[in-house]
Amino acid sequence: DRILGSANWMPAGSGTGTWILVGSYDNRMYCVDAASGRQVWAFETKNYINGSPATDGKRVVFGGCDATLHVLAAADGREMANVPVGSYVAASAALAEGRAFAGHYGGKLVCADLVESKLAWEYKSDEEGTAFFSSPAVGEDRIVIGARDSRVHAVARADGKRLWTFPTRGDVDSSPVICGDKVVIGSRDGRLYVLRLSDGTEV
Repeated sequence: DRILGSANWMPAGSGTGTWILVGSYDNRMYCVDAASGRQVWAFETKNYINGSPATDGKRVVFGGCDATLHVLAAADGREMANVPVGSYVAASAALAEGRAFAGHYGGKLVCADLVESKLAWEYKSDEEGTAFFSSPAVGEDRIVIGARDSRVHAVARADGKRLWTFPTRGDVDSSPVICGDKVVIGSRDGRLYVLRLSDGTEV
């Protein structure tokens, strides 16, 4: 079926070669050999997969329209854990130090503890009806993400406490990039913004 998310890659389980990871609207996450296209494994979920899978080479983490973050063993696609998040995940998760970060359609940015297989914290926009279609960028002490309330949000990585927001003139579905002390992100208002990572002021 349709593939809307970008592919990702990781070293092959044998240590030689490359495996490609990609999700599909047939509800499956696929791992295929880059050289031959041969399927290595596939994992079936209960609904569409929109975003790109994240991986640290040992785990593959992704969300989808089944409102769940799935954690798979990279070697064989076996499910190691799953964390319900409350609404469908349209974008990609980000990984850092045993935690996964993802926004969802219910207007929350969530942090999942992959060791405990549970949510560590949730951040909710104060605008009703907001959805997160952006993928988060992970900094040393903060997470930055765009939202359909026309704002860019930055929250503390440890506990999800709001640090700052920046208003644009359109929905922010694009994913931010952290570049040193700056954040670069696009908005549906047709503009590309460069913001200070520390306080969200426009550069």
